[in-house]
Amino acid sequence: MHDPREQPTVPPPPPISGLRTGAWILYDLANTVYAAVLTFVFTPYVAGTLQGREAVGYTQTVSMVLAGLLVPILGALSDHTARTRRYLVIATLLCIAAMIGWAFDFGFAWIIGCFFVANLAFNTSLLFYNSLLPYVADEAHVGRVSGLGVGVGYGGTIAVLGVIMPLGLPVSGTFAVAGALFFVTALPCLLLVRDPRPPQQGKARDAIAAALKSLRSTLRELPRHRPLFFFLLGNFCLMDVLNTAVLFFADFTTDCFGGMANRGELALLGMKFTGDGAMSSFLLVVGLTLNALALVFGIGLGRLTDRAPLRVMRLGAAGFFLALFGGAWFGGNSALGYLLTLVTMGAFGLSAIQTAGRKVVIMLAPKDRVGEFFGLYGITTKLSVFGSSIYGFLATRSDVKTAMLAQSVQLLLGVLFLALVRLPKTRPASA
Repeated sequence: MHDPREQPTVPPPPPISGLRTGAWILYDLANTVYAAVLTFVFTPYVAGTLQGREAVGYTQTVSMVLAGLLVPILGALSDHTARTRRYLVIATLLCIAAMIGWAFDFGFAWIIGCFFVANLAFNTSLLFYNSLLPYVADEAHVGRVSGLGVGVGYGGTIAVLGVIMPLGLPVSGTFAVAGALFFVTALPCLLLVRDPRPPQQGKARDAIAAALKSLRSTLRELPRHRPLFFFLLGNFCLMDVLNTAVLFFADFTTDCFGGMANRGELALLGMKFTGDGAMSSFLLVVGLTLNALALVFGIGLGRLTDRAPLRVMRLGAAGFFLALFGGAWFGGNSALGYLLTLVTMGAFGLSAIQTAGRKVVIMLAPKDRVGEFFGLYGITTKLSVFGSSIYGFLATRSDVKTAMLAQSVQLLLGVLFLALVRLPKTRPASA
């Protein structure tokens, strides 16, 4: 006999809408504005002008660790309440407000504090954003839509490098304009994309308790779910390197080629970079190139990701190996070699690893636990425990090339863990 107290059957999601899919993809561009300003404006400003490279590295680590601890709880809570969009709105607005806070000069502690808040909010927002992917793409096209998101997302960096920075605004003005651009481009997703699942029964405090209980249960189960376990370990290692490389790309490039720029020896493909703005112009060119290539790779890898996501991740890791060693070898010696290795292969690695990771999670996750599984994925994506702190420490006490090459250890471990992952032929049934 039917028990009226049973949870109602989850209705099928609404038909995929091109408008909602487009709005979801556009959000990837929106939040990449934050990442671009962090890489090309904030980090060089704090590391150079304010002499705070180590502070940036340590703050990155602490904020990412806290995000990693919060993300699985928030993911399970998202599944329980089905209020994914509401949480995305809160996290997005908090990130934008803290980002604009960089524009106010209330001292070094204020700048670092706002960075901590912005980075924490940004990385928790990605959980809710990723959790909405199944509702804007059917299973056969998840990789394609994810790839479009990653690819178009790099348009946010292109907008920062090609539009905002050439305006010649002071850093405070750049932060304010970028925050406004983040808000405008995020708005369609915040208004149009929602989680169609009905909320489960219970109060908020019960939902939190259920989330914690579910998390403990899932963590206990992980060693028995070998594919998921090894994937999460591998993704943790790869993303630790990616997060560090993105954060310090402009700092690394400036340190390597600053001497050549000062001597008037910096040239690339017939372009000569001389004068007071030589280094800024060079950084603009390589930054635009990296992100334009990442856009192309992200879109181009969509179909292959739908067929073989793990292969794409492994290829991306191999590309990043070439990027790290090429950057160390050619940095300060050959601008063309730097472009072909660190910039080109780095763009490929960034797009491949991020595009394919989302697809693997959805292949491993039961339909009613997507948020929870993305929460676990979020831990491995956010916990830059080693990379940024190691880079800040070694770059300050040794040099940036040593600091960058040190990232290859985590990268190798990530490849080894991914080699142990086997994907199921069909999506797992609900537990």
